[in-house]
Amino acid sequence: MKDIHLLDLINGASGALDYVSSTVTGHHRRVGVGAVAVGGAMGHGLRDTTDLLNASLLHDIGAFSLDLRLDGLDFDTDHTDHARAGYRLLKLHPILDRVAELVLLHHTPWRRLPAYRDPMVPLLANIVNLVDRVDVLNHKGPRRIDRQRIRETIRANAGAIFAPEAVTAFLDLSASAAFWDRMSAPWDHVREGIDTPLADDVIPHDQLIQFSRFFSLIIDFRSRHTATHSQGVAETAATLARLTGMTGQDQERIRLAANLHDIGKLAVPVVLLDKPSTLTPDEFATVRHHASVCETILHTVPGLEDIADWASQHHERTDGSGYPRGLSRDQLSLGSRVMGVADVFTAITEDRPYRQGMTPAQSTAVLRDMARTGSLDADLVTLLLDNFKTMAEVRHAVQEAALARFEQFRAA
Repeated sequence: MKDIHLLDLINGASGALDYVSSTVTGHHRRVGVGAVAVGGAMGHGLRDTTDLLNASLLHDIGAFSLDLRLDGLDFDTDHTDHARAGYRLLKLHPILDRVAELVLLHHTPWRRLPAYRDPMVPLLANIVNLVDRVDVLNHKGPRRIDRQRIRETIRANAGAIFAPEAVTAFLDLSASAAFWDRMSAPWDHVREGIDTPLADDVIPHDQLIQFSRFFSLIIDFRSRHTATHSQGVAETAATLARLTGMTGQDQERIRLAANLHDIGKLAVPVVLLDKPSTLTPDEFATVRHHASVCETILHTVPGLEDIADWASQHHERTDGSGYPRGLSRDQLSLGSRVMGVADVFTAITEDRPYRQGMTPAQSTAVLRDMARTGSLDADLVTLLLDNFKTMAEVRHAVQEAALARFEQFRAA
C-alpha cells in the first residue's frame, strides 16, 4: 500500500462531516488552523500542536454519530453528550488516544476542568474550546458578529470558561487581520503552510485497516439499521477477493475500501436511512448521491486513489446501469466488481428497516438474475454462490459482533 499521511486522512474525515450540515461547512478546519496558531503563540511543541490540530478537525465527530442537530452549536449549549461520544469513538484507535482526551474535555469550562495525569491535556482541550467558540460566533446567523465583539466576549470569559493564557494568546493574534484571513483560507493553502514534521506523520500500514474501521463506525453508528453494514461488506469482499486469488495485500486494500465505501452516507439524512417504507424518487436520488460524495471525499486523500475507486464504485454495474458514473465492465477493475457483488450480497441478506433479510434461496435467485442480466460480474457471482455457506457465516458472525458494539456504544 502507498503511504497515507495521518493529517490527510483526518482531514478527509473532517471534510466528510461538512456534508452532514451546511452549518458546519469548513468549521472543523477553521478551528484547527486557529487552534494551531494559538498553541504556537503559547509556545507548544510539535506533539501538542499535532494533537491540537487533529482534535480540532474531529472535535464534533460524536455529534454526527449521535445524529444531533448541528444547527444548535450555541455558545451556551451543553455539548457533553457529543464530547463523550467522540471520546469513545476516537479511543478505539491507539494513534488517537490523546486526541480523544482533548475531544472529551473540549466543552468543559476552564474553571471546571479536572486535574489530569497529563497536565497539558486540559489546557489543549481548552484551546480547542476557545477557537471553536470564536468560529461559531464569527459564522453565526446571516450576519457575522463584529470581530471586536468576539474578542471582547472571549476576554470577558477569561478564567471562567477559557484559560487566561489562551485568551491572551488569542487576543494578541486576533488583533491582526492575518489571523482571520488564515482561518478562512482554502485548506490547500493551509496544508502547504503546516510545518513539515506535523504534516509528514504516516499511518503505519498495519494500523491503516484499524483506522478505516474507525471511519466506518462514524457512518454506521448513526443508525441501528446501518450499524453492521460496512463490516458485513468488508468481510464479504475480503473473503471473495481471497477466493479470486487476489494477493494478501489486495485483500487488505479491498477491506480498506469496504470500510470506507459508505462514507458518503454522511450526506444522507438518518430519517431516510431508517425509513420503513419505499423511498420517493427524490429521496432515492438523495441516497444515490452518497456514491459521488464518497468519490469526492476519498480522492482528497493522497495515496487512496485506487481504494477510492473501489469504494465509490460499489453501485456501478457491469452492464453500465449503475451509478454514480454509469461505468461498464471494461471500465471497472476487479476490485470494483468484487465490491459490487459484496455490497449486493450483504444488502439483500441483512435486515433492513423495510424488510427482513432474504433467505438463502431468495438471495441466490436475486444474485443469479443480476448475473444473468449483466448487472453483476457473472464469474464473481458464481464464485460466491459456490461458497455461499462460508460467505453467509462470515457475514453473519462479523455483523453480530458489529451490532453488539453499536448497542454498547449507544448504551454508554
